[in-house]
Amino acid sequence: MKKQIIGLLLSGLLLINITSTSAASAEDRQLRKIFSGWMTDYSTYGDTTKGQIQAMDYVVAHSEMFDQVLPFWYTLTSAKTIKDKYVTQNSIDKAIPISTLKSLGIKVIPTITDGTGEGVLSKIMGTDATRATLINTISELVTANNFDGIDLDFEGFAFVDKITTWPTIQPRWVNFVRELSTTLHSQNKLLSVTTPYLLDPITGKKGYYFYAWPEISEYIDRLNIMAYDYHKFDTAAGPIGPINWFEPSLIYALKSVAPWKIYIGTPNYGYNWVTKVTGICPTNTPSSEKKSSNAAIIHQLKAQAILDKPGAVATYNEKYGETNVLYTAEFNGINSAGATTSCKVSHSVWYVDARGYGARAKLVEKYRLGGISEWEIGYGDNLAIEEVKKVAIAMGQDKVVGDVTTSTENLLYGESVAFNGSFKLADGRPLSSVPVFMEIKRASGNSRRAVGQTAPDGTFQIKVLLGESTNISFSTDETWDRTLGSTPEKIIGISRVVSWSIPASMKHGVAYKVNGQVQPKIAGIKVILDDGITQVSGITAADGKFEIEVTQTKVGVRQFSIVTETEAGFLGSKSAPSTVLVR
Repeated sequence: MKKQIIGLLLSGLLLINITSTSAASAEDRQLRKIFSGWMTDYSTYGDTTKGQIQAMDYVVAHSEMFDQVLPFWYTLTSAKTIKDKYVTQNSIDKAIPISTLKSLGIKVIPTITDGTGEGVLSKIMGTDATRATLINTISELVTANNFDGIDLDFEGFAFVDKITTWPTIQPRWVNFVRELSTTLHSQNKLLSVTTPYLLDPITGKKGYYFYAWPEISEYIDRLNIMAYDYHKFDTAAGPIGPINWFEPSLIYALKSVAPWKIYIGTPNYGYNWVTKVTGICPTNTPSSEKKSSNAAIIHQLKAQAILDKPGAVATYNEKYGETNVLYTAEFNGINSAGATTSCKVSHSVWYVDARGYGARAKLVEKYRLGGISEWEIGYGDNLAIEEVKKVAIAMGQDKVVGDVTTSTENLLYGESVAFNGSFKLADGRPLSSVPVFMEIKRASGNSRRAVGQTAPDGTFQIKVLLGESTNISFSTDETWDRTLGSTPEKIIGISRVVSWSIPASMKHGVAYKVNGQVQPKIAGIKVILDDGITQVSGITAADGKFEIEVTQTKVGVRQFSIVTETEAGFLGSKSAPSTVLVR
């Protein structure tokens, strides 16, 4: 009687000749401009002789990272008046930084803050005539300076106006944003808004809900979320803008605002708090070392001085995406009575360093956001923007998502397997008419070869004849605007086909020959005849044939199976049993 072994799994070999094709190199990547930020009036061209920085130098040095800059130059004082803070701080004509930024391909979208008193701006927005006046005032500022748009940072609603007025502010704000958007868009200008955090109402927490992200989402082109000031100079020590605090707000924004419009407001500053004073400090101890004093601000640019303090210990907190530095300062001298005294002052510093910038950039990548907006440009160090750049390079290409299914994952040698797969961009758009490559990983070596191309809907179908168990995946080449696409790996198991025969009846004490052949034909394969008690083996010849001699010593009914052992390219297997009467 003839028997065949059922297939199991291992690693494999493709029967057809497979050659390797290289993908596009990583050097072809085009970074995505995901860096933005506010450039203040006092730091645009700061006085370096007084220790100030020049933000324009920073932008020019890293211009490939910037799609836009938000000059923090203007304050609204009435419906008709916007104060220009730049001209009071700088002798350099404002046209110079504007033209410099534009020559670098960077959009100039200046910020207007609310410089009115409590309730004033809400009242302006609440009346048709004054609202129209304000819209016209803003529009004229944009067109007169050839700005690319305007950014609204009206924080007075949140931090000046009474909470009881928030329900009234919301509809006024929404009307204003809608009408200003219509005016600016008719001039091909952009509307950006900057707000504190909002939270999903279903959580029971609203945040500063009256900024109404869902209601204004269709009218705005940018949303800068102020993901900072969780702890401030006048609070207890703690992280400035912890990721686990602002990410829920980000997720809520994504429910109504297009991802590419959203920017994470990112601080390059932190604070140095005095947390404990032990002993009596000398009279000449700096006032900043008193526990009653407000925390001192620090910036990335000058954080090394803190890290260099004697005994300073820095710890990066993954959950917060921030660094905490602890150190103790000691002061010796005399007290007011002239007696010798000393004290120890414990400090806790929190700030966002380069690792924190990288973590926030990865959120931009994760949620496919517009980018991060830095407060404030020029006070960050080069390491931080380089961490963002790494992510920007990776984001420069649209991510390709591959998927594949198979008709079976268990085959006999000589059988074929069908694959059905697809390649799409991360947003669901199909990748059509793109060459598809098959990636082979097997015991005898790896290879890659073109096997077809995707249909208009991004799908592909491939039928493959395999000669060994094989790990197979499919891929598309990397291009300048998309990543290399790859499907999950499928493990296709190939088992040897074993044909064999054994007498249906045997006489005990007499030797019998069991003959068979293994496919594929190869010499040296160990084949075992197993009756459940004893095992007798044989070895295949070059033509795959084998012969095993067996002698049964006891009368009865026996169940025989052929067993092959695990080896490179094939798994061990066991045939269905064959019944033999031993008489």
